[in-house]
Formats: sequence, C-alpha cells, structure tokens
Amino acid sequence: MRLVPARPLFLSGFLLASLLLVPRPAFPAFTPPANPHAYFQQPAQCPRCHLYTDSKPDPGRIASSSIEFCLGCHLPGVHRRIHPVRVHIAGRIRRKKISPDFRLGDGENIICLTCHSAHGPFVSTVRAFAGQAPVGEPGDTPYYKTFFLRRTNPAGEGFEALCAECH
Repeated sequence: MRLVPARPLFLSGFLLASLLLVPRPAFPAFTPPANPHAYFQQPAQCPRCHLYTDSKPDPGRIASSSIEFCLGCHLPGVHRRIHPVRVHIAGRIRRKKISPDFRLGDGENIICLTCHSAHGPFVSTVRAFAGQAPVGEPGDTPYYKTFFLRRTNPAGEGFEALCAECH
C-alpha cells in the first residue's frame, strides 16, 4: 500500500473546495426569441403587401400578391398552410358580416393576412389557445408564440375565436 503525502492531498482538497465557493456566473433569464417579422417595421417593406392610394400606402388595402411574399419564407408543407387562399368570400361566407380587421386581398379574396397580422407581436405572456406549451425553459417567464393570429382564445380548445369569424 502506498502512502500519499498529506500536504499535496490537503492542497488539492483546498483547491477543489475553493472552486465550489467561487461565485459562478449567473445564466441570464430566458429572453423571448426575436421577432422574425421585425423587418415589417421598415417603411421600404410596405409596398410588398399594401396597396397605395394617392402615392401613400393604404393600411386598409392589402394586395393579394402578399401571399407570394409570405410564401417566400413559409413554404407549403414546411410551415403547414391548411387554409385555402385566393378564395373569394362570396356565397355562404358573405352572409355573415366579417370584421374589418380581417383583411381581405384586392377582389375580396382570402389571403394569409386575413387571419394573421404581420405587424403583431411574435410572442406573448398569454397563451393563444388553451393547452399551448410555452417556449423557453421551465422556471423562466413563460412566453407563447402568437402565430400572429388576429383572434385568440386562451381559455378555448383551439382556434375557434379566429375561425368563428367566417365559419
């Protein structure tokens, strides 16, 4: 059996104990993810979606071609697009009065911006629908993706607050 001198053993134990007492850097609290639509705040982007009236972008008039702009990032099949677009709201849907904040494309066609608002917040401290899982780590401030929806119902079971506007 080999004996280990006490002095090196004591020094290594002292070093280990001192490392445990050294204050560790605090990890920052979870910050919400950056808004992927932040570039919509740049005036140069307005013509991609808004139609113009008297040489100025008209916030109430949206071009149906804005669908292509959305699909530049939201590829079908990758970011599931399940609702039809470029559909005229005539017929049974037209019998119901649709709220003016549900934007329609030129020609009263359903476009991505009918249900989604590109200028809205990306995350919120409030769920968009019941049962929605937060982004971030457990114990952090919970943030929930808004999906840029025009209507939400945190107490409901899904997207009925949005879909009920037309259906």
